[in-house]
Amino acid sequence: MDVSSKDDSDYRILLQNKIRYLTIRPGTFDRSTLSTPLSSLPNLPGDHTWNCALINRDPSNHQITIELQNRNLTGITDIWHSLQIDCLQLRRIRQLTATTFEATHCRTTSESLSTTILEENTTIIAKIARFEWEIPLLSRETSIYKQLQGISDLAPRFLGHVHEHGRVIRIILERVEGREAGIEDLVGCQAVLKRLHDLGFVHGDVNRYNFVVRGDGTVSLIDFESSWQDKAATALMRAEMESLGEQLVERTGRGAGFAPGGNRIE
Repeated sequence: MDVSSKDDSDYRILLQNKIRYLTIRPGTFDRSTLSTPLSSLPNLPGDHTWNCALINRDPSNHQITIELQNRNLTGITDIWHSLQIDCLQLRRIRQLTATTFEATHCRTTSESLSTTILEENTTIIAKIARFEWEIPLLSRETSIYKQLQGISDLAPRFLGHVHEHGRVIRIILERVEGREAGIEDLVGCQAVLKRLHDLGFVHGDVNRYNFVVRGDGTVSLIDFESSWQDKAATALMRAEMESLGEQLVERTGRGAGFAPGGNRIE
């Protein structure tokens, strides 16, 4: 959910084995009810004729109104990996950020997926565009991973796309064992960032939590939502590199997600 006291509040729910999207208009409920609104709503139909609902309170009689819609929602269009799985086959283990969590894949017996690609019960990282306005960021990251494929240890391996009733809204990534970087890892962070720059990419968010220090001391980069490729952006690359020392001693928790100090991808 994405809750606001002044603007629309949006929710992504599962009803009768189908993902639905609810938008609750301002003034419909108080702030505490918005955090757990489902018990306060009239019954929602469980049929498959709708995927979006607009919920409001009629100012004339104060009754709750529901407008049902069946919208053609946008999704990620750069579908390049051979593996695609259903979002309902991911079992959430631990939430890392609002859009990222650790998960395992629960395959059905009818699936013919190679276990060498995605083994059942192996912990992976899932990143989701919960709502349509988050699609552009995840689309950018999807395309960046496409260009980084085959470059060892620079970033987690991209494992596949995840669809919601055919609409791709999520990616799954290798879970990298490690910790966030500190100033003692400056040389390793500089090295991996230089590798990215040498490929012509600006990272765009070099906070200390976007470097994962593995057990053997090697460093990988994560979180490419703000990245782009521009080989001529040498000034921006230089600024990123020069900011590393300051970023690695930063202690405000910016970029730490829900689990500071834990393995995460945001």
